[in-house]
Amino acid sequence: MSKTTRSATAVPKTRRSTRNRPTDEELLDAALAVIADVGAARATMDMIAARAGTSRVTLYAHFGSRDALVDAVLDREMQTLTRWKLAAYDQGDEMTYGDHTRYSVEVLFEYARRNPDGFRVLLTNREQHRESARQFSAALEPKLAQRLRTAFAARGHAVGVGADVLASMLIGMTLDVAHRAVIVAGASIDTACELAVSSAMSVLRSVDVEQLQAVDRSLAPTAAEIHPSGT
Repeated sequence: MSKTTRSATAVPKTRRSTRNRPTDEELLDAALAVIADVGAARATMDMIAARAGTSRVTLYAHFGSRDALVDAVLDREMQTLTRWKLAAYDQGDEMTYGDHTRYSVEVLFEYARRNPDGFRVLLTNREQHRESARQFSAALEPKLAQRLRTAFAARGHAVGVGADVLASMLIGMTLDVAHRAVIVAGASIDTACELAVSSAMSVLRSVDVEQLQAVDRSLAPTAAEIHPSGT
C-alpha cells in the first residue's frame, strides 16, 4: 500500500495561480466546487480553504464570514445565468413564437451543460436564497412578456399585464421542472430539457386568451399605478 494513500474524504485543491494571494474569483470558484459537492449547509471554511489551497484567514479577509461567502457564490452564479439568458433572448429575435419558446428553454439547459456546478448550486438553493431567484425572474419577465404580447397581437388579441403573469409562470415552471428532474429525480440534463420544453409548449398551447384578458381587467388599477400613462 502506498505511504501516501489518500483519504476518501480529502478535498482536492483548486489549482493556484502564480500570484501569492488568491483573487476573489479563485476563492469563489473553490467555494462553488465545494458547495456543489456537499451542499451549502455542509460546506465549511476549512473545506473551501483546502480546495483553494489557501487558509481560513484568507477567506475571512476576503468575505468576512462563511455565510457571506456562500451568498457571494450564489449571487455570482445567478448573475452569470441571467446574462446568459438575456443574451439568448436578444439572439432569438427573428424566431417564430413557438421556435423561440423552445429555444429559450433549451438555452437554460445548455448553460447547465457548460456550468454544471453553478446550475446545480442554483437549483438546490432557490428556496434559501429567494432574492436571487426573484432578481433572475425580474430581469427576464419583461422580455418574455413583451414577446408574448407581440405574439397575441399578431393573432388579433390585446393582452396587457396578463402576459407578465404568464411569463412569470413559465419561468418559474421551467426552473421547477429542472429542479425536480435534475436534483430530485437525478435525471440527465437532456431528459430535464425535454421535459421542460414539453411542459412550456403544453402551457402555451392551452392558454386561454380570455383568461389573460380577465387578469388584465382584475389588475387594471394596479397596472395603471405601476405604469402610469401620459405622466
